[in-house]
Amino acid sequence: MPRFPSRGWRSWGALLVLLAALGVCGCGPGYGTVSGKVSYKEIPLKGGTVTFVGAEGRGGITGTIKEDGSYTVQKVPTGTVKICVETESLNPAKRSGFPGYKPPPGQKAPESFSTGPDTRKLYVPISVFYADPTTTDQTYEVKRGSQTYDIKLK
Repeated sequence: MPRFPSRGWRSWGALLVLLAALGVCGCGPGYGTVSGKVSYKEIPLKGGTVTFVGAEGRGGITGTIKEDGSYTVQKVPTGTVKICVETESLNPAKRSGFPGYKPPPGQKAPESFSTGPDTRKLYVPISVFYADPTTTDQTYEVKRGSQTYDIKLK
């Protein structure tokens, strides 16, 4: 009679435990969370977006730059990425708010009325060179887990 039931089950059990452990740690490319500060000419940016673009222009994962220059981008695929930074979305000359709105003659708009954030204090013009994945010179090697990377634009 074969010894399969007693010896075989132990072997299969060890193999299943090993496969489960590999599944937990993952064998695929994985993802990372990248945080840091964005500065332009050594001054922290006060707004805009940071986008990580994967190899061959695959996808793009975007995060917002906060007023202190910090950013966090989650679920960035591991590997070499290009980093795009843009601030034009805050350009007050390009933001329309509520076009053509004026309160009735002789009246003011209510104090609670807002046309959005005052981007004049947040907007810092930077080269559009940094916003395009085909021209940006900013790259980073994303690893699994959390990491810190400060983006320094010149």
